[in-house]
Amino acid sequence: MNGTALVTGAASGLGRLAALRLAAAGRPVAALDVDAGNLARTTWRAPATRAYPCDVTDEAAVRDAVAAATAELGPVELVVHAAGLCRIGRALDQPPAELRRVHEVNYLGTVHVCQATVPAMVRRGHGTVVVFGSLSGWLPSPRLAAYSSSKCAVHAYCEVLAQETRGTGVRVLCPCPDQVETPLADGVRAVDPAVLGGRTGADPGAVLDAVDRALADPRAPLFVFPGRGARWVWRARRLAPRLLGRLVTRYVRPAD
Repeated sequence: MNGTALVTGAASGLGRLAALRLAAAGRPVAALDVDAGNLARTTWRAPATRAYPCDVTDEAAVRDAVAAATAELGPVELVVHAAGLCRIGRALDQPPAELRRVHEVNYLGTVHVCQATVPAMVRRGHGTVVVFGSLSGWLPSPRLAAYSSSKCAVHAYCEVLAQETRGTGVRVLCPCPDQVETPLADGVRAVDPAVLGGRTGADPGAVLDAVDRALADPRAPLFVFPGRGARWVWRARRLAPRLLGRLVTRYVRPAD
C-alpha cells in the first residue's frame, strides 16, 4: 500500500521526521499539528505533504482535518500519531488543569485521531495505525505523574483497539521508546533536568528505523520497544518491579 499517510505532531520531533521520510518515499502525507508555523516549515521541506493545522484535543477539528485530507489526498491508509505533551511536577503539587491538559493531548488526542481514521480503514479492510506510547507509561518515575499516567492510558487504549479490530485487516502498532532526543526532551530539561538524570536519549531516526522494521514484520507484537535497553526495562518492570522502582528513585535526583 502506498496511500495517504496522516501524521500528527508533524511540526517537530518524531512527527516531523516521520512526515519527511514518508514524503520522500513517495507517499502523499497529511501533516497535522497545532503549531501552524513550524508545520508550514515541515511541508516546505517536503512538497508532497499538505499542512492541516489542528489541535488533537478538539474532536471536531480532527474530524474536519481528516475529511479535508481524504478529499484532497485520498483515503488514509497509514496513521502515525506522534503528537504529545509533557509537563513536569510533583504528584501532590501539580495543578489539576496542567495534568488535565496532558491527558487531553496524549490520551484523548489518541482517541480522537483513531476514531476519525480507523472506521474507514475497517470498512475498506486494510490500514495501519502507529501510535507512539512511551517507556514512561510502563515505568513511572518521579515528577512525571501526568505524562506517565497519560501514556499508560494510551497503551491500554491501543491494546483494546487491537483486540477490537483483529481480523478486519487493520493493524495497530504502539512503539514505546525510552527518552528520545526531541524538542519534548529539551523542554523537560529546561524545566527540571534532574528528571532525565543527565541521560542522552535515543536518536529519532533510530527509533523510526525500529518502527519500520516492526511494520515490515507481520509477526511483530503490538508493543515495540525501540532503543538500547528499553525491552530489558519493560521486562524488569514485570519481573522485579520493587527492585526497579528503587533504582528509579535513586537514579532520578530530587528536584532543586
